[in-house]
Amino acid sequence: MNKLKFKRALILGCALFLGTGSEGYASAADGITYEERFVVDEDHKGVVRPIRPAEVLVNRNNAKTKEPVESDSPSSAAKKGKKAKDTGISPEHPLTFTADYIRYNHSTGDVMAEGRIDMRQMMDQYTTEYVYGNTVTQQYVIPGAVHWKNATTDMTAQRAEYDGAASIGKFYEFSGWDSGLYYFKGDKGTYYRKDNKVVADRGYFTTKHAVAKVPDYRIEANSIEIYPGDHYTAYDVKLKVKNTTLISLPKYGASLKSDNAISPWSLLPRPKYDSDNGWGWHNGLELPITHNNDLYFYVRNEWYTKSGYKPDVGLHYSTPFGWFNFHYAEKESSINDEGGLWIKKRPSLEFKSNRYYLFKSPFYVGLNGEIGYWDEKRAGSHRKGSYKGFNVYISSNPIKLGKFLTFNWKAGVAKDYYGYKYEGNNLRKKRLFDGNETRENKYYSVGLMGKYRAVSAWINYTNRSITGYTPYLYDAFSTTKPLNMGFRIELTPKDAVSISWTIDAKNGDVDHRYYTYYRDMHSFYGWIRYDTVEKKTTFMIMPKDFKF
Repeated sequence: MNKLKFKRALILGCALFLGTGSEGYASAADGITYEERFVVDEDHKGVVRPIRPAEVLVNRNNAKTKEPVESDSPSSAAKKGKKAKDTGISPEHPLTFTADYIRYNHSTGDVMAEGRIDMRQMMDQYTTEYVYGNTVTQQYVIPGAVHWKNATTDMTAQRAEYDGAASIGKFYEFSGWDSGLYYFKGDKGTYYRKDNKVVADRGYFTTKHAVAKVPDYRIEANSIEIYPGDHYTAYDVKLKVKNTTLISLPKYGASLKSDNAISPWSLLPRPKYDSDNGWGWHNGLELPITHNNDLYFYVRNEWYTKSGYKPDVGLHYSTPFGWFNFHYAEKESSINDEGGLWIKKRPSLEFKSNRYYLFKSPFYVGLNGEIGYWDEKRAGSHRKGSYKGFNVYISSNPIKLGKFLTFNWKAGVAKDYYGYKYEGNNLRKKRLFDGNETRENKYYSVGLMGKYRAVSAWINYTNRSITGYTPYLYDAFSTTKPLNMGFRIELTPKDAVSISWTIDAKNGDVDHRYYTYYRDMHSFYGWIRYDTVEKKTTFMIMPKDFKF
């Protein structure tokens, strides 16, 4: 056997986990010797494996060359009038293989590699210490630990097998990461290279901050189909907190993309308290309707001892330019800090665009909009009617001002249109009013934030120029020119405190003075805040790795 043909056979045996055949380009070591006789024996673990002779057959220190393998590569196949086979190996994407020792029998096709084994092609890298198999059957075995790594996957298994003909790899007792956020573990994982899919049997997954001997929370399943960096589908699913099962489902799937709204953890109940609404909890559920999760049905629940049950039920649709949300919801005001102000949206269609950057600069523009029917009840009155509104804005990514300081800004125009009916009490008689109102809000905000070691501080100012009127307290601004400032001190790696103020810049009044204590709770963080001006307390526990 000449040297070039032997290299070809060697690459066949070394194409483990890469699904390659005899075609293409490769990188291998020079100075290879081989024996006709290939003896196998059973090692101390009971694994049948070839016996390595005393002499070094291939040495890692030999120089590597990059030569075309004598094969039906695209170029050679064209010359022979043959149709080229697609193996994934090419001059642009060669297979690279290095090992301390390599042995091959050209008569039987048996191949063995031992030592520091490193196999690479494109973004995939496999490292182990021992490989054996057969180039004829294309069946290969790694009897010991193997590490598989690429841009989205970082996984370790205790042993592995590979079927080169079918491009299928099997990992036993595996664990690892997807996208650096999701942690998977299972008895067996099967990698279908052609489909870029991993099927985990009798396994679970969780997020990075929940990883522990017994994870804080996890999804267990009989089978999990994982498309790294994209999505997963699990069968016979159990959502667990430590060893307690919260819910069981026959099937559940969600995105593995960090920016996707579907969260497999939204079912976890989280406690909450504030003086206006009382004690409560919130959780949610998202059910994909389309395979790529662009369209899904969701239910988000909030329940309070004072305010009662506050649902949000609807459909969410993601598009290349933004997302739409059609829902029935009860929402608490986030811009009027009077507290406990809820409105019913029955129904409402909301839209939020993506950020569109201007000429590859850090500056971007965006648009939000809503159309629907609002219903607000408060003491002694009832307002309901149509609503339309939009908000156009321009902003930029945070701007660094030195090593410790960051500048933020935003400017825009918002406009609201109200058609409403007002039912109220006047001299103990009910009166009905019909009205139409328009409100315009031209605004800008600027802010500075700095951090040095354990101390951080911030100051933000917003100026709103408002014309018109809103008939609802829900979207009325408590202060048109708020000035927010404060500082935070990290007392320990898990504890921090802060003091902050909200000042009405129009008259200098202090609207709020907050004292807040923060606590790192492993996979969650908690905070309790007291407002000395309003005499109100707020408590909340929120997850680190996902949003509600």
